[in-house]
Amino acid sequence: MSRPRDAKIRSRLREAAIDYVLENGVSDVSLRPLAKALGTSARMLVYHFGSREGLMREVLAGIRTREDALIAAWWDKGAAPRTLPEFVRWYWKRMGAREARPVHLIVFELYALALRHPEQYPGVLEDPVGYWRQLARRAGMYTDVATATLLLAATRGLVLDLVATGQSARIAKALALFCTMLEAHGVAGKL
Repeated sequence: MSRPRDAKIRSRLREAAIDYVLENGVSDVSLRPLAKALGTSARMLVYHFGSREGLMREVLAGIRTREDALIAAWWDKGAAPRTLPEFVRWYWKRMGAREARPVHLIVFELYALALRHPEQYPGVLEDPVGYWRQLARRAGMYTDVATATLLLAATRGLVLDLVATGQSARIAKALALFCTMLEAHGVAGKL
């Protein structure tokens, strides 16, 4: 009978793996060098996460958890009800910053892996639409799948353009236009 997994060790390894991947990227990560950098063995990583792909799913989930905490704090600190365009502007201020580049690179690398091997990365491609629906609900509005898809596609496309070109001024203008369009079409409040 095998020993039960220690949740504290697993959590510590996951957090260290997130930091490592943010620093080094995903595409060239193999378990042995990663394990060495984390002060453990490849066998222990497989024991706790099942596979390299399982660990990468956990890395993405951990990045999302970190982001969720920051997003929740932003929603909660506002005195007046916040709108979705306000959120998009705030989110862009954070995501458009140079310091956010490692997160973007990791997310897009994991998207690429999920496109090639969707069975190894369940939810990576599908979950973001549901996440935008939750954000819209947080703003007090009903959002159907089509609207959430547009919100995701616009913001993800702008972030990809920023990572690919670095043309932050041009992309910031496009984001401002997108927010103006949201407000003009009633997405600022309840639908």
